[in-house]
Amino acid sequence: MSEPHAPTSEQLALLREAARPHHKEPAGATGTDTTDDAHKTSGAKPDLVAVVWPMLEVPHLDREFEYTVPEEMRDDIAVGVAVKVRFKAQQITGYVVALREQAEFSGTLRPIQRVISSQVVLTPHVWELARAVAARDAGNVSDVLRLAIPPRHARAEAALDARDEKAAASERADVDAVGETADASDTTAADGSPGAPSDGERSESEPTEPAGAAVDEASSAWRFYGGGLSLLKHIADGEGPRASWNVAPGLFGDDAWPAAVAELADAARRSKRGSLVVVPDARDVERVLEACTALLGRDKVVRLSADQGPQARYTSFLKTVRGEADVVVGTRAAMFAPVKDLGLVVWWDDTDPLHAEPHAPYPHVRDVLRERALLSGAALVSAGPTRSAAVEAWVESGDLVAVDAVARTGAAVVVTGDDRAVERHGPAARARLPAQAWRGATDALAHGPVLVQVPRRGYVPALACARCRTKAACPVCHGPLGLADEGATPTCRWCGHVAHVITCPECGAHELRSLVVGAGRTAEELGRAFPGVPVRRSGAPDVLATVPDTPALVIATPGAEPVAENGYSAAILLDAWALLDRAGLDSSERALTHWSTAAGLVRGATDGGAVYLCGVPRHVPFPSVEALVRAAPRWFAVRELAERAEVGLPPVVRMAALEGPRRAAQDVADEVSRRANDDGVPLDVLGPLPLGRRHKFDRATGRSNDDDPKVRYLVRWNDPGAPEPPKLLRGVQAARSAAREPVVTLRLDPMLDGLA
Repeated sequence: MSEPHAPTSEQLALLREAARPHHKEPAGATGTDTTDDAHKTSGAKPDLVAVVWPMLEVPHLDREFEYTVPEEMRDDIAVGVAVKVRFKAQQITGYVVALREQAEFSGTLRPIQRVISSQVVLTPHVWELARAVAARDAGNVSDVLRLAIPPRHARAEAALDARDEKAAASERADVDAVGETADASDTTAADGSPGAPSDGERSESEPTEPAGAAVDEASSAWRFYGGGLSLLKHIADGEGPRASWNVAPGLFGDDAWPAAVAELADAARRSKRGSLVVVPDARDVERVLEACTALLGRDKVVRLSADQGPQARYTSFLKTVRGEADVVVGTRAAMFAPVKDLGLVVWWDDTDPLHAEPHAPYPHVRDVLRERALLSGAALVSAGPTRSAAVEAWVESGDLVAVDAVARTGAAVVVTGDDRAVERHGPAARARLPAQAWRGATDALAHGPVLVQVPRRGYVPALACARCRTKAACPVCHGPLGLADEGATPTCRWCGHVAHVITCPECGAHELRSLVVGAGRTAEELGRAFPGVPVRRSGAPDVLATVPDTPALVIATPGAEPVAENGYSAAILLDAWALLDRAGLDSSERALTHWSTAAGLVRGATDGGAVYLCGVPRHVPFPSVEALVRAAPRWFAVRELAERAEVGLPPVVRMAALEGPRRAAQDVADEVSRRANDDGVPLDVLGPLPLGRRHKFDRATGRSNDDDPKVRYLVRWNDPGAPEPPKLLRGVQAARSAAREPVVTLRLDPMLDGLA
């Protein structure tokens, strides 16, 4: 029995009553407190008490509260259901996380207002996961639950209930029919004829249908990888191996990576466990779904993604939580999917920024799925064309085992514009479309489609002075000027201002030239360079999933490359400098991933496939270029991790970003430093750094917010797994919330999410 104690100072700041009754802290609960917003003093304790976690947004009230369960709700109440409770003057949605026969609070509790649905939506595993993610990312548990549980859709729930009831009625009718047949068989057997076997005899002589076919090693997609078949066996045996899988390029059809993922899910099903596969976008979801349904059938494979629509998404969620689906494939929204008996988690390309959740507490798919594997003992597979520095750190620490291709299967990579090419082709060797790449594409078009990757979308996304090359800026908000189409007037990409007359502030000239060429302009130029050849474009908002296996030029931006059935005959990667020059800690990592993804769609060198990398700067060597040429993504990951370790950058260390008004951010930084010194928590506070003015134009007022004095502080500590710094940061945020101080945004791992 826990000792009684007085309410915290946060409660006194929140609630306006002068006096506070003493109460007891719930046994076994950590960081849990109860206030008079949920309780009234005096009265007998109820017979049944529900412990509810209300969906409140303020950090200092992110805790559990006790409520009584009215007699009429006892049949519907259960751990994991959603309820409505009164908190101060509002009705708040909450989730029942425990039921008690006696309250820990000494006063009278308020009753639950209503049970939203008797359907359990918060499973014990997801509840444990939500608390772990909130602790790791210094966030609110309620914010994690908002990401984990989609909004209820009553029509979807009613339709699924009706379908299940109909199926149950049909099953009962079949059982009754079998019973009548069994009675007739027993009567016949009494006359001396053979009778029907008993249930026990049937179970021995008629084995149940297997969950999936046994692995055929000769045709398995995993035969190309060292340790791949062993990985399948360990998963099928019910074990929980953890692997980092570098996908081999140039493999298609039944040997492509979606087919290999389907084999992993099949192995987990044979061990009577569920699987969760998370990919960056809808196109990858469709590819993996097609492979899984082809191998496993459609009955228990569902899609779960945010773009499904409310009803379809909630239907998939209900099928998962009820155990009707054991394979879930989806985007970032599926990382908390309540898969029953989870035995396998897989993610594809953790370097993709789409895996970073943009809502608090900003969890990353990679970290959430790893936490799920640790909590459930499930197998873990990190897959992708390259390996991120974060995953490489896990490999070097022994948490993950590397699974790499045993032989080179990809296309030959040619870096254009070298000295020999200049001697042969002159200045054309270093044009935007070098002569070497043009000739290679011309020959390849006779054998199939050719992929052209362009780093920038749009027509001409950036302009500059034609005389002095000064970048053209909007006269209203100072944003970049671009062209939407041929003959269009320069328009600001931030505020939409149409600049009919532009005067260079440096030289006074009025003429403009393109600074960066986008996919739209590239398609026009290549159409003229390859007359008579069909040109197809793939990029936001019109992204192609596949292209036919016929000669054509396919112009695509990174991440929007469609799949050719038998692979592309060649690929041209334009403007390599544009990817290498991007700011951010992970720019080289992302460049290699973009190039490797495109190269992976090209036929192997034995089938004549070739990749031409154009526009590589010559003044300095780039490890990402060398890794692409050598087909050595692991070498690059090892080098990248070592370089970050030398200068103290993530993932070797961990960082948190504090962003807000200068005075408020400085107060938070000072408080963090003070508490760290008092508690002996080793960390460093770096900054402040003035935030840029990008996207600060207010269209509603027509004014620019360039003078907004927002800054960023970085908090750094050396042990990425240490729980004390996130706990300290969470405490500072909770104290400021209780005091109603100005909001300062807290985000952990900002650079790993590509936000540096």
